[in-house]
Amino acid sequence: METKALPLDATHKDGVMELDVHSLYGTQQTMATHKWFVERKVRTMIIERSSYSGSGKYGSMWLGNNYSSGPYMGYSVTGTMLHNIAGIPLSGADICGSIGDSNAELCARWYTVGAFYPFSRNHNSIGNIP
Repeated sequence: METKALPLDATHKDGVMELDVHSLYGTQQTMATHKWFVERKVRTMIIERSSYSGSGKYGSMWLGNNYSSGPYMGYSVTGTMLHNIAGIPLSGADICGSIGDSNAELCARWYTVGAFYPFSRNHNSIGNIP
């Protein structure tokens, strides 16, 4: 995070540390989107990547881009369980991995595991084999 975001020890104008509020903005966007749909009596399906305490009430969570490898398939199970414990019941990962080329054996195994995720999708990055 130190190379792709503000330093975690940065202090905002109001004295709040970045470490304490890093993902709050994304959750506020999810809350606003959820509110918009509720006011119109429309069923929501919001998938977010940035989460903060309480975000599971307003949206679901995608674990983010992962690598097409066996270890990342294992990490996705742990990540999904941890999000469930943290109050985000609808969470999951990209089946077969998102970064790098996958193969038929890995995809078959990942689909077997992914059948038990609350949320899953088959997704990969541009330029990788389908």
